[in-house]
Amino acid sequence: MKQITVYNLGNLPVADVSEFIELQEDFKHEDSEKLKALQMIIIERGFKYAFTAWQDEDGKLYIIDAHQRKKALMGLRQRGWDIPPIPYQPIQAASKKEAVEEIAAFNSSFATINQDSLLFERYEIDRNTLDTFELPFEPIAFETPASAETIDYSLSPDSELEDVDDVELEVSEESKCVSRLGDVWVLGDHRLVCGDCQSKKFVDLLMQGEKADLCVTDPPYNVSYVGETEEQMTIENDSMSNDEFLSFLRQVFKSIKSVMHEGAAIYVFHADTEGSNFRRAFVEAGFKFAQCCIWMKNSFAMGRQDYQWQHEPVLYGWVPGAAHKWYSDRRQSTVWQFDRPQRNAIHPTMKPIPLIAYPIQNSSQARDTVIDFFSGSGSTLIACEKTDRVCRAIELDPRYVDASVRRYRQMFPSKTITLIRDGRRQDIADTGL
Repeated sequence: MKQITVYNLGNLPVADVSEFIELQEDFKHEDSEKLKALQMIIIERGFKYAFTAWQDEDGKLYIIDAHQRKKALMGLRQRGWDIPPIPYQPIQAASKKEAVEEIAAFNSSFATINQDSLLFERYEIDRNTLDTFELPFEPIAFETPASAETIDYSLSPDSELEDVDDVELEVSEESKCVSRLGDVWVLGDHRLVCGDCQSKKFVDLLMQGEKADLCVTDPPYNVSYVGETEEQMTIENDSMSNDEFLSFLRQVFKSIKSVMHEGAAIYVFHADTEGSNFRRAFVEAGFKFAQCCIWMKNSFAMGRQDYQWQHEPVLYGWVPGAAHKWYSDRRQSTVWQFDRPQRNAIHPTMKPIPLIAYPIQNSSQARDTVIDFFSGSGSTLIACEKTDRVCRAIELDPRYVDASVRRYRQMFPSKTITLIRDGRRQDIADTGL
């Protein structure tokens, strides 16, 4: 006869499994599938968890904690397994009523599970093992999916992800812009809309029913930023009162979240001086705030403050409701060292392509949809093309929409570019851009 191994390291008292009397009645619903899973655990790992029981004045043993374990063991006995005596931990109770109260105490939640705990990762307990235990916990990614690409973390200025050499792209004067509000540019597999990301009309025009797997975006910093080039370029929505800016960010983040899958990650570049507003709006919009990463630049731009800014913070989080997506390893740092562009010729806060490609590769897979609701110079769009993602981007300022389209065309001359305006399609060659 097959025998279940029973462990009793504490030399607790023992009794035959049939002697334990169930006390919880209808307190829990029985789940036959979970019961089978528990039986498999006992067969494979042995019986290691002593019953907790109350013994009345007549010597009868009532189960406080172990009702499902008893059912599992009795089922195994019926299937021919030999079940040795089971250890139990006696519990003090003055009466059966008090014993029932102990059942409630054992099943109460006086603390909540930390969904971001690294406990199981620290001990290298894999996802399959946790699934076996039916644990209502979604750990931070334990393994890189087989389909995930190999990521080169040594990106440098001469990397293939870098921009084309000596890009000098004209930023149109507003009166000379080709792009207009409501325009949809289709660039290869990507879409760029000229519009306001706070407006459902423009967001629907961009997404067309799709959901995003990742967001990498760079909203206005509310610092009245003026570019360092001769053109002294500025940014829309970059000079508001504190209350106005907080309200603006709330609306933006809600708009972004509305088109993202549960578990999809989001990265938000922002100014440290507005960090409290960004974090507050981020959380109030419903995102999980996980960490703050730092882009450490190779040099700083001279300013009027005592300490010159050589870094930018990046909020990192995801949409709750499912395990967040992570396709890298555990060696990645919160400090990202990437050179700043030598000249922000297209946009005053232009980001280098390798910088944007880094979180894209960490938090998405090939052909995933990546959104950027403040496209600016189009760096997210370009990084998506370079890393085989599909980009959906919005930019309010027609000047930067034009510049992004020119940039894409210059970098990928073989790609088809089409403008959709008022439902009509036209090739870029016919637009005058």
